[in-house]
Amino acid sequence: GEILLLEGVIEDITTRREAEDALRRGRDELEIRVAERTQELVSTNLLLTQEITERKQAEEALQSYTERLEIQNAELDAFAHTVAHDLKQPVGSLVGYAEALEQEAHLLTEEGRNRFLRIIAANGRKVTTIVDELLLLASVRETEEIETYPLDMERIVAEARGRLLYLVEELEGEIVLPDGWPLAAGHAPWVEEVWVNYISNALSYGGRPPRVELDATTMENDQIRFWVRDNGQGLSPEEQARLFTPFERLHRVRAKGHGLGLSIVQRIAYRLSGQVGVESPPSGFDSGCLFYFTLPAFRLD
Repeated sequence: GEILLLEGVIEDITTRREAEDALRRGRDELEIRVAERTQELVSTNLLLTQEITERKQAEEALQSYTERLEIQNAELDAFAHTVAHDLKQPVGSLVGYAEALEQEAHLLTEEGRNRFLRIIAANGRKVTTIVDELLLLASVRETEEIETYPLDMERIVAEARGRLLYLVEELEGEIVLPDGWPLAAGHAPWVEEVWVNYISNALSYGGRPPRVELDATTMENDQIRFWVRDNGQGLSPEEQARLFTPFERLHRVRAKGHGLGLSIVQRIAYRLSGQVGVESPPSGFDSGCLFYFTLPAFRLD
């Protein structure tokens, strides 16, 4: 009887161990399956997160592209209106005087014919200036990366003055230059166009005869402020607010002859890490305007 009892106990212990082993194997297998399922869920979640992120980035990129496209379309609309407006007068005048000269040359004195030719030439230069500005604008807009370098400002200003020599002579103007220029970093062709715009405006809207002063001031923030001051009547705060107009609003805001040119100046300065502005009257003076643009100072280190 004792043997049978012992055998029963042993059998019971064996059965329990087998059950425990089975339970342990089941638990281990369950843990493995849970770990595998957890890993699958983590992987799925990562894929979903990545997909959501990619979709969000795609939506943001599409939104950014749409906004840029809207701005570009608004700019193109502004260009069309502005160019049509700015070209209409000189082209009309050029054609009108050319036709009058063709039909009535025999009725004009030599001085009269020469006056007609001067007017035709002046209007031709206006048209050329507008075309040059549009070509420059295309260059500024299409150039994604611009290389800057130390500028020979004396040479750049000399080139700008040479292009405006006809206007200086016509208006009997005077351009006053400093003894030297601080060294700035930029892109020479673009900076030359800024000077041409500023100087031509100062000559056209300055006093009679116009006196135009050029100079530069080194600022504390590693920027150099280049400026052009005229001897004109100055501008009201309302007129100043209309000068540097964003391209997409250019055709809605007319600022006597300044619009397209100063908008391009503003874009150039921005691309060269600078700023533009106007003071009227300039600090320390009773009248006139001071137009300025800033460029980074060039550092040898």
